Amino acid sequence: MSLNGFFQFFVPKEKKFYPLYIQQADYTNQAAKLLRKMIAETDMTQLEQLKKDIKASETGGDEVLRIFYTQLFGTVLTPFERDDVHELAEMMDTFLDRIDDAANIILTRRFTDVDEDLTTMTDNIMFAAESLVTIIHNLEFMNGKAREIMRLCQEIKSYEHDNDELYGNYISKLFSNGYSLTEIIKRKDLVQVLENTTNSVKYISDKIRSIISKL
Repeated sequence: MSLNGFFQFFVPKEKKFYPLYIQQADYTNQAAKLLRKMIAETDMTQLEQLKKDIKASETGGDEVLRIFYTQLFGTVLTPFERDDVHELAEMMDTFLDRIDDAANIILTRRFTDVDEDLTTMTDNIMFAAESLVTIIHNLEFMNGKAREIMRLCQEIKSYEHDNDELYGNYISKLFSNGYSLTEIIKRKDLVQVLENTTNSVKYISDKIRSIISKL
């Protein structure tokens, strides 16, 4: 699909997809902020409520994706264009799903405490989600905002790189902190899903950056 073919969906005659991307980004940002609160919470009642709130964001994102497909398949496009345009929506939905996965692990594994490395990883996910919101809101003004969008994409990549390093170091330290086998498994599950979550937002920024680079 050509660059012009992609961005025809952000010009006045084809506005219906653009607000859906914004809704997806906003739901993801909400969920990432809730995840950050969740990892610092110790009260089970509050944890359960935060998990419900994240699930509500994830469900809202699923509904946006359903609307996206309804509108996409009601639009006359070549198969190649259709595949390329929906890829961004799918990536956004995956990011939101990974946040929900992380929230589920935090709730169900019943952590007695969460250390600084895991907290920092959720910080990076939250910051990346905030950067993504700004990117998506700026897509409509691509020509004037290309430099800023590229900077934010690089910012997301930096958060992902930080979490990769934290993940590797955490795994190497996991067996030397005196944890029980059960605790090791619980923590490995969480650090893995947090790393996967950051990877998913990095894939979004890579996709957007590849488009910008053709301008």
